[in-house]
Amino acid sequence: MQTTNDTAPLFKTRRAAVLNAAPPAVVTFEKDFETNSAAFAGLAKANPGTAFLLQIGFEHETPGPAAHLADVVKRFLSEVPDARIVVLCNSEKECEALAPHGVETRFASHNAFLDERRYSPLPGGRGFDAAYIARLTPFKRHGLIPEDMAEKMLFLGCSVREAEREYANGIRKRYAKALWVPRFGGLEISRYLSMANCGLALSASEGACFGSSEYLLCGLPVVDTPALGGRSRMYPGDFVKYADPTQESVGEAIEYWRDNVPDPRAVREAWLAKARPMRETYRELMKELCGRDCGGKFPHKLGIRTPHPGAAFSIAAAAWLAVKRIFPRQNRYRKWKTT
Repeated sequence: MQTTNDTAPLFKTRRAAVLNAAPPAVVTFEKDFETNSAAFAGLAKANPGTAFLLQIGFEHETPGPAAHLADVVKRFLSEVPDARIVVLCNSEKECEALAPHGVETRFASHNAFLDERRYSPLPGGRGFDAAYIARLTPFKRHGLIPEDMAEKMLFLGCSVREAEREYANGIRKRYAKALWVPRFGGLEISRYLSMANCGLALSASEGACFGSSEYLLCGLPVVDTPALGGRSRMYPGDFVKYADPTQESVGEAIEYWRDNVPDPRAVREAWLAKARPMRETYRELMKELCGRDCGGKFPHKLGIRTPHPGAAFSIAAAAWLAVKRIFPRQNRYRKWKTT
């Protein structure tokens, strides 16, 4: 597959990934596809018959976002008519919203392409009532967590954008007694999540939310508020507690999982059962596009937006998690240093 000077940075930064070289198949998120449409058009012209798989990073269930994405697709195909674009939707509602615009879709949540070898329930004390993997941004609605639960809260991956620092500082002060872990490596996520009784998903609108499925792969049930974007399509019914977007309701749901801790292995297996049909949809699509079977193996997150896309890392992670299960050690916490 011929790349161009314009597309090389996209592959280097993993904003896009090559799924198949001949015939060409490329995967990227819909926003990156739109932002870099000229570069992708050049790639498609240099490689006739290129297929693009678009993952959806934010909700497209409502008419406005669906119509916008359809317009992006239509304009691209008008310039490169022999290309093919298939949108991998996070919910059936997204498929339904895009269908009237003539956009080709498949229902295959991007969460289904998490590599389960990187996640596992680990032994040890569950000293926290709940964990929340979330950037410190208003749409994640941290304020729905009761403040009197702060001491039993674990906040993970809580990075901050400069424009949202005021919000972030307010949340950090409000939940000052919580454990804050702003950064952690890929091998550490299972260790941290295994400290909690449940995981939280509190936004009203986003994409499929990788974190919500990472909880389940690590054996945590989920506390969820109703949301657009499709994350709930990956929830096993027995291991999710839905809450109204109020502190009282969210607190009650957290307490439920604190008092009714499920078997972590059962949680994980139930998630895998939800993921398998979507993975099969992807395999059938790849057979259609490229004439080959993926053989049950595909890159972690399909190779985009992740610093560790390769199989070698997954094998190393699986080995490390196996050792941790046999030889658990006392957890070492790294707290946020307030500035």
